[in-house]
Amino acid sequence: MGTKSFNAYSINVNSRKCRRCSYCIQICPAKAIKLEKSRITIIPERCLMCGSCITECPQHALAHEGALPEVQRLLAEKKKTIACLDPAFPASLDTITPGQLVTALKHAGFTEVWEGAFGAELISQAYRKIVQEETDKLLISSVCPVIVFYIQKYLPQLIPNIAPIVSPMIATGRVARKIKGPEWKVVYITPCLAQTKEMNAPEVAGVIDQVINFHDLQKLISDTGIDPAGLQETAFDGPKPFLGRVISVIGGLNRCMGINMDVLMDEVSLTYGHKRAIGALNKVASGSIQVKFLDSVYCFGCVDGPFTTHELSVFSRRHKIARFAKAEMDKQDVGAVIAELDSHGDVDLSRGFIDMEQRFPVPTEEQIRGVLKKIDKLPPNHNLDCRACGYPTCRDKAIAVVQGISEADYCLPYLLEESKRIYQQLEKSHRELQLSHQELEQAQFQLVRTEKLAALGQLAAGVAHEINNPLGTITIYAHLLLKGLDADDPRREDVELIISESSRTKEIVQGLLSFARETKLRPGPTNVNEILEDVLLLVTNRSLFHNIRIRKQFLESLPTIHADGMQLKQVFLNIILNAAQAMEGKGTLLITTTRGKDEIKVRIQDSGPGIPPEIMGKLFSPFFTTKEKGTGLGLAISYGIIERHSGTIDIETILGKGSTFIISLPVATDGKGQEEGTKTG
Repeated sequence: MGTKSFNAYSINVNSRKCRRCSYCIQICPAKAIKLEKSRITIIPERCLMCGSCITECPQHALAHEGALPEVQRLLAEKKKTIACLDPAFPASLDTITPGQLVTALKHAGFTEVWEGAFGAELISQAYRKIVQEETDKLLISSVCPVIVFYIQKYLPQLIPNIAPIVSPMIATGRVARKIKGPEWKVVYITPCLAQTKEMNAPEVAGVIDQVINFHDLQKLISDTGIDPAGLQETAFDGPKPFLGRVISVIGGLNRCMGINMDVLMDEVSLTYGHKRAIGALNKVASGSIQVKFLDSVYCFGCVDGPFTTHELSVFSRRHKIARFAKAEMDKQDVGAVIAELDSHGDVDLSRGFIDMEQRFPVPTEEQIRGVLKKIDKLPPNHNLDCRACGYPTCRDKAIAVVQGISEADYCLPYLLEESKRIYQQLEKSHRELQLSHQELEQAQFQLVRTEKLAALGQLAAGVAHEINNPLGTITIYAHLLLKGLDADDPRREDVELIISESSRTKEIVQGLLSFARETKLRPGPTNVNEILEDVLLLVTNRSLFHNIRIRKQFLESLPTIHADGMQLKQVFLNIILNAAQAMEGKGTLLITTTRGKDEIKVRIQDSGPGIPPEIMGKLFSPFFTTKEKGTGLGLAISYGIIERHSGTIDIETILGKGSTFIISLPVATDGKGQEEGTKTG
């Protein structure tokens, strides 16, 4: 009969689909999933076959190899075979009736089709009797195989509290053996994955030959090529259940037993859903819950099993079960039902439960802290408990590592910090390699720029002289035309535009000449702080600066330098205007002066959008501009002025936060190197 081992039908992991997100580890109630060498594996002896990992995996990377091929072989060999449908089957019927399903199964090769609910009918009587008789100890229902396996493996101290009664599946199988004899095969069809493991449990092995799920059922019928919706209805074979048809919904067992669910009595408790059910069992084990009878179901009833076949809500599935049960009970004679139940009173409904405890080694505190230290998660300051690894706390993760079912390195925050550290080391090494080439590259850059500016200067001077003559003629005649036009003449607007554009062109030409001539320096004693004050007086009354907050941090002891004050004023004016335009007239402008060993620095920092990388290399190139009517000469001229002063202009920028222009100018050191204070405004 059932020839597969107790650990048969294990869950498989498709390594190509698995993204190692650890969600299956997080939802597994039995710590039966192992992470090793960056791959997920199932530990069969720990697995409860609850199916949570299969149904919840976002990548659909976990699957279960069922017994459908063995069932198809039985049918092909014309074996006398009974199909027992779990009481939850009506919830999976969308387009066909229960009677049409019976017909389809017989077309597929089954000899008879039974309602598995008859087993539920039998065990509900046994439960009613034992609950009434047992008054001194708590009883836990044995209907849900996931709950039974959890107790056997992880709470063996509760084994004496499990009701010593078989599940509805085993009860139905024992009735079939009694009526049909050992030569008949019994196939149970269910939405529950754990029943594939229950059929081979040592205490009940041999009663059921094969178990397939509702997905297998659909494929079995589909492979026959028959459309069940076009078939005639056929009645179920075998003994007929009554209220047992509702056992697959929450509270179904209590309804069949006739127990009053009075919460004030506090004698009967019903828990369902994996978190609540497992949590309740652990509280029972710790003595926190004390009731007479605990009906615990891992799913939200069997109608919520992992192999239900459509997307209806649990409420809708319950409704289908209730409608089917009511319709069938209305057609039945209660007396006949009782008589049939009595005729099977000799069927053995008892079972025992062996201790299958799966105990991991208990790690020492030193081992746990060793793992936490390795991944930088020692409490109380470093533990995150982010659950990215699949474990509820960093401590649980460390315990799993010591127990050999997880890897220490598989910790997302730890990996991020390690990646950051490695990147910083590489970046530092890269900087050190570049230092030896920096001076050579800088010298080469300056040489290329100087040659480029010199060539452009010669070209600009020639172009400027050639443009000036015709430009002067255009301007003169435009003014003459304007004087000859009446005030309301529509042509005045066109002539005024000619004059305006001619003036703008004149400014561009003047800029070209300034750039080309590289005006000779007229150096003298220069106080940079005073020049900056003069520039700010020029700009602060402009409308562009009305919403700009100007902050000054001038070093009072800033030394006087030997420089051309007028040309420096032009440099500072250009850069400050550019900063205000970058901020679009709103933000903060910080101007700072400082002194180094042999130079002074002027920092002009704005709170604008920053300079994109693709623009940085072009900023000081002549004629490059991002402004609609800019000439692209302001920064090029400024660069030339500072260069002729043997100084430098550097730029620091952060996108979204602003830019800082740093002008460095040489100063003769006085040997004191004192900076007495800073003037702030």
